[in-house]
Amino acid sequence: MSQAALCWVMRMFKISDVDLLEQIYGGATIRLAPNNEESATITFNTGVAQGSITSPQLFNIFINALLRMLTVTGQNEDNSHGLQIGKDQKGETTSEIKAVINSTT
Repeated sequence: MSQAALCWVMRMFKISDVDLLEQIYGGATIRLAPNNEESATITFNTGVAQGSITSPQLFNIFINALLRMLTVTGQNEDNSHGLQIGKDQKGETTSEIKAVINSTT
């Protein structure tokens, strides 16, 4: 995910401290050391920091915005997509949802 796109999404959702996030990620670089030799400096402008406590939440914010956009686009095109969330006639969670839940556990 683009860091610029993530910041744009956060601003659209009126999430505070986007400027702080931009300062943290702005100009982030890394140097690899394969075989004890340094590589060129690599500048990151995509993704989130691996291992950071904020990374899963930032990812979720971006993915939720993407899913909302796809849903609206599908509705505008008269297309139905994604999982149908709801209850079947017996009041149980639909089999599609069960399959997803079972595949992730």
